[in-house]
Amino acid sequence: MTRLMLVLISLLLPAAAAAETPPPPPDHQALVEKYTAAFNAQDVAAMGELMHPEIQWIMISGAKSEVATDGKDNMVRDMTSYFQSPAKVSSSLSDWSVNGDYVTVIETASWQNGKGERQAQSATAVYQIRDRRIRRVWNFPEQNEK
Repeated sequence: MTRLMLVLISLLLPAAAAAETPPPPPDHQALVEKYTAAFNAQDVAAMGELMHPEIQWIMISGAKSEVATDGKDNMVRDMTSYFQSPAKVSSSLSDWSVNGDYVTVIETASWQNGKGERQAQSATAVYQIRDRRIRRVWNFPEQNEK
């Protein structure tokens, strides 16, 4: 009887441990990469799928911050308008740091000016992720590439 009990316990322990194992943490970096890829493709629908309904785009300047866009509908509208401009801007990401629900990254935007010369500038951005969507983005002042 004791041997039977030990066998049953040994069979049930892995199932109990598996039930208690929390799901893996969401991959916030992958979410920001996916959003940037959609931006580079000018795919507003794909960007919208990654936006929290209450997304805020916040511009930081010195000691001040300003909510530039508030809400998913407004962000989709603004991005649709932005992509109608003749300039094609692409963004690349580097120098990642992920801390809980916050992702800090250097975003480098590049484009060609009217003379066909490559232009670029970079800025620090902090993304807040909530419910596996981008909830807020804080953009710090851009730094011109040299």
